[in-house]
Amino acid sequence: MLALLISAGCSPTTSADPETSSAGGMIPGTYLGTGEGRNGAIVVEVTVSENAIEAVNVISERETQNTGTVPVETYPELIVANQTINLDNISGATISSVAMKNAVKNAILSAKGNVDDFNGEVDSAVKAEDCSADIVVIGAGGAGMRAAITAASEGKSVILLEKLGIAGGTSNYSIESFGSVGDAAHKSLGSDMTADILADNLTQSNPSGNPEAFKILAEQNGEAADWLRSIGAELTVAGGQVSVTTSREVGELGTVIVSALKAECEKTGVDLRLNSKGTEILMTDGAVSGVKVSNPAGEYTINTKAVIIATGGFGANSAMVAEYMPSLKGYNHSCSVGNTGDGQQMASAIGAELKDMDYIRVNFTYTTAENQYYYYMGSLFNTGAIFVNDEGKRFVNDQGAYGVGMQVVEQGGNGWAIFDNSIVAGVADVRNYEKLGLFVSADSIEELAEKTGIPTENLKATIETYRSYVSNGKDEEFGRAMLNMTFDEAPYYASRMTARVQGTFGGISTNLNTEVLNGEGEILPGLFAAGEVASEGTWGANPAAVNLVFGKIAGLNAAAYVSAH
Repeated sequence: MLALLISAGCSPTTSADPETSSAGGMIPGTYLGTGEGRNGAIVVEVTVSENAIEAVNVISERETQNTGTVPVETYPELIVANQTINLDNISGATISSVAMKNAVKNAILSAKGNVDDFNGEVDSAVKAEDCSADIVVIGAGGAGMRAAITAASEGKSVILLEKLGIAGGTSNYSIESFGSVGDAAHKSLGSDMTADILADNLTQSNPSGNPEAFKILAEQNGEAADWLRSIGAELTVAGGQVSVTTSREVGELGTVIVSALKAECEKTGVDLRLNSKGTEILMTDGAVSGVKVSNPAGEYTINTKAVIIATGGFGANSAMVAEYMPSLKGYNHSCSVGNTGDGQQMASAIGAELKDMDYIRVNFTYTTAENQYYYYMGSLFNTGAIFVNDEGKRFVNDQGAYGVGMQVVEQGGNGWAIFDNSIVAGVADVRNYEKLGLFVSADSIEELAEKTGIPTENLKATIETYRSYVSNGKDEEFGRAMLNMTFDEAPYYASRMTARVQGTFGGISTNLNTEVLNGEGEILPGLFAAGEVASEGTWGANPAAVNLVFGKIAGLNAAAYVSAH
């Protein structure tokens, strides 16, 4: 029955007598409505009387935690309280917002109601009034929330601004791992990896970085992981000797971390203001004195002694990306839509130096569905799939992700993931992708080549060569570590991959105390920066850990500055 109701778009779930409804009113009862969300249908159950929406309950959804789930969780109460579906889309979760409203609209239509009767305006509770705080943090991602929590824990009044309607920033999309050594998870396993060894490894693999910054990161990331656990983030899985993550049962890494940080912001009294964009940093006598803010109600000023910029990178600003890396002109992004370079521009306007702005990472592991939604496909390559160009040839380490992204850009920015049924059968994430219709399938390699337009002989030769590497246990061409895909289990699959801008890791020049510097290397008093917006020398080494480590440093130093001034 449920399947039939969903396929119909919307249908009543309880019987109702049409004769009982007045002219122009709805037929009282409970109805199902659906809307197409980010990851599939959102199904709601709407109870109506003749002229009112009595209840809205979400009975099925697959939206992304902390982003798409925000309208799913907040709209039902707003719709009933205000008797309208004319709600503002939540910036950062537009697709899910529209889907929720469409689902309720479809239920109203099924009840023979007039949607225009539920199109009133909602008065905003948001005000635009000048105010004061000890510290203002701009950007409520991982770095910004850690900075705000730390400063509040030091006894300071903190306002945390976020221009989107959701908190978390790009941290919401973190999937892989949180860089860490010496934390509780590794200690329980008896790991002998030390902070000194990790710092040396980071320095050797990132020669453009700052060894002192790597030392701070290596020495403090274990504490950061343990602190996250203490506030409810279940980082219980050791991902090798230098990282931790979450179990699949708990959820993806970023959503778990962001949920814990949001709860801790509330616990510590941080004044989190969503839909509030910092537009200008004010200076008086050469020191920070305030922030101008824009929200739906208008503009206002927060008077403050210290500002921490944590607005993230500029990967979602296509013009800025093209300015600093012309070869990426026209490329889409996979970071938060809020990463538009606001912090870099505000800091530059008051004399801050911007460094290494051309250090931009690209990840090729994304596929785009027919509805233009894009999906991260890292689990394909991490469990065995190979990557070929349009000519059917491997040309990079398939597990390289953003490490080889620019090589993919050099060949046009596209390619194909090729794999067999063993991955679909064995990996839950991949099965979900298959159900979403993101793959081309065929019973033979020849048929797969025909369906994708890849030259048949090239694809067959590539697969045969790869099979020999699997048999010998060594990838002679590209040094891939995981060699398990034998291509012996039909059907065979292909998925079109497209490179996207994943992150920008240059930014506002800071010292190791996160104090912002001008072009002469001088400190701008009262101004701090942390996370992807800052260039402190970590050179993009595990951004999730950098956010938490340097976010804490920013919070502590901003609090100390306020106390001293």
